[in-house]
Amino acid sequence: MKKNLSILLIILYVFTNAQARRFFYEFSYKPNKDSSRVEKELTILDITKQKSIYRDYFSVSQDSIIESNIEKMKKTGVQIDLSKFFKNPKFMYKVQKIYPTYEIKYTDLILSDYITYPETDKINWKILNEKGVSTFEKYKIQKATATAWGRKWVAWFTPDIPIQDGPYKFYGLPGLIVKIEDENKNFLWELAGIKNIEKYNELSLNERLKNKKDLVVNKQKFNEMFTDFKTSPLAQVRTKYTSEELNEVGEGGKTLGQKLRDQEEIIKKMIGANNESIELVP
Repeated sequence: MKKNLSILLIILYVFTNAQARRFFYEFSYKPNKDSSRVEKELTILDITKQKSIYRDYFSVSQDSIIESNIEKMKKTGVQIDLSKFFKNPKFMYKVQKIYPTYEIKYTDLILSDYITYPETDKINWKILNEKGVSTFEKYKIQKATATAWGRKWVAWFTPDIPIQDGPYKFYGLPGLIVKIEDENKNFLWELAGIKNIEKYNELSLNERLKNKKDLVVNKQKFNEMFTDFKTSPLAQVRTKYTSEELNEVGEGGKTLGQKLRDQEEIIKKMIGANNESIELVP
């Protein structure tokens, strides 16, 4: 009964004049454990009748630029190299929560494949009496704490927005989470904006063009695959070539094998530059 009431409140709140409502979260994080530097990315939580989707805002913000160039090509007949407009966001993963059960699906891109696993861990919140007012839109907020994935979290939720959801995998409080931070202040999400989306497509243009089905595994298998990827990012690519092809000298005087190793080092450096994980316990 409570779940049905929750979904009814979501429908009444979100879908008066829109197909979806987008909640913008400023995500502040330390890229490395001992780093004093804090980086920021704009992320989004899209709420529809069926689900919510959390991801890096850049994954969808580039769509309008690409679509306008496609329209320009149609009108002028002049070809435009669209590949230069496609850039990967800082965070390639997305988190879906299916309503009304709040079943969580986590998806990440490993090399060129979308890998999805169901999150089975539940969050047990402790709601405290401490209350306040949010910096964004002055919502009434209340404090809650929980331990999840090896970290202690402090959250502030608002009953003014009757959606039991939040950024990343967080959900289950009697109102939208407007702020959440881990105890060691390595990760922080803060609500920064709200927008109605009248014409909504849950897939980014890049996902639509790739048109690939997700490979569904369990979380343990995903972690194994991701560990292997970090150790040797292009291992799967090498298997597609014979030893003769890998040792063949090409443009620039390097063999294909050397070029793959060079590219692999670049990927490893990118991974190493952001190696602080939200989840300490897999």
